[in-house]
Amino acid sequence: MKILLINPAFYDGKEFRNRFDDYIDWIKGGNLYVAPFEPPIGLAFLSAYLKERGHEVTLLDMQGLLMDSEALAGQIAARQPDLVGITAMTPTVPEALQAAAIAKRVSLKSKVVLGGVHPTLDPAGVLADENVDFVIRGEGEEAFAALATALADGNPVDGIPGLSFRRDGKPVIGDKATLIADLNTLPMPDYEAFPVERYIEHNQHLRSIRGISMIVSRGCPFQCTFCAVHQTMGRKWRIKSPERVVDELLILKERHQLEGVWFKDSIFNLDREWVKEFCRLMIERKVEIAWQALTRIDLIDEEELRLMKRAGLTQLDLGIETGSPKSLLRLKKGITVDRIREKVRLAKKHVKVFGFFMIGIPGEDETDVQQTFELAKALDLDRWTWSIYSPLPGSSLYEELIAEGKIEPYRLDYHQVHFTEAYAGICDIPPLRLKELYREINEYFYRKDSPVQAAG
Repeated sequence: MKILLINPAFYDGKEFRNRFDDYIDWIKGGNLYVAPFEPPIGLAFLSAYLKERGHEVTLLDMQGLLMDSEALAGQIAARQPDLVGITAMTPTVPEALQAAAIAKRVSLKSKVVLGGVHPTLDPAGVLADENVDFVIRGEGEEAFAALATALADGNPVDGIPGLSFRRDGKPVIGDKATLIADLNTLPMPDYEAFPVERYIEHNQHLRSIRGISMIVSRGCPFQCTFCAVHQTMGRKWRIKSPERVVDELLILKERHQLEGVWFKDSIFNLDREWVKEFCRLMIERKVEIAWQALTRIDLIDEEELRLMKRAGLTQLDLGIETGSPKSLLRLKKGITVDRIREKVRLAKKHVKVFGFFMIGIPGEDETDVQQTFELAKALDLDRWTWSIYSPLPGSSLYEELIAEGKIEPYRLDYHQVHFTEAYAGICDIPPLRLKELYREINEYFYRKDSPVQAAG
């Protein structure tokens, strides 16, 4: 079967270029949100899985190619795929549905399936769009492959785990797909399916290193109220074997002349024995590549840090989020401000530290934002990224906001559900003022004329 996978962009090519140019200082300082540019590794997993089963697969990465709608229409018209798969997060729902409409307009035979976080959570809402034939809920590899096989063989799609569709104009909503228990059964993500060199060049431009992202685990057992990752990946944490991760890292290093990798997993070091074996292999096999990883404040351990540094770790990325004790409780981070200070000091003894921060959390006023600002200044991190809280469907905080009457279920202004926009009615700070505070904070940390002074 001829399959086309589409990664819609937050912004079309021209707007992305403009934002990149306008916010270059913020981006170089670490801001990941003003011009999001991360490789579509989820679709790369799917591409590899489908190719392994004999399908002809093309991935159109609108983000990486800086592709606009007109170019997308031309590509689909030329390819005439049997099946079009489009991924969608809540902020990219409008762009995903626009891509579905284009596919239906220029390739009449194509069936369209949407997957990702938002379709998983609101399958009926997505299927209400006449251009969407199917929705896959949860992890997509097995369900997508089963759908492709059924369509190719002319068989009914009823009973495919994870699949939702319309019957007689009405949505038939299936359960989420069964989680893949052993990630070693998945093929290595198909990095060659997207313009990998664009992402490597992006990293090299901003961080002076040829690097790319990797994802080696799925799931998160923690309860952070702003996050919805468990809705697609579950709460059970699963990770590839240390041997498999090192093998894939070596392949990527050789194939793309990499100097570094960024593990984008929600939590990298949940299993200390796994980390020990991974580090042992990195040292023993002389991988000699710089790497950074994301973890929680309460998982920082000095002995483990020393070992990871010997194995090539150069930076820890920490979800600090807020310096407001009230907001830490609201987010269910399970940490205190004093604990943050203690663990960051410990981490900084060994590696660089990158911090994620958020303002505009439900219930916050300017005092809470100021507490976060002051904590970030005092921590004196190497790099920072700042976001404005957005109500994400599937998170428990989203459900709390519905119960409080501040938002209506799945009646969001999706163009405002972006981590640089202030969504009205969420916190006690008016949206325009919250945007002012966001700009002031970013300018403090990333201003071009004196970045060292700004960080201190």
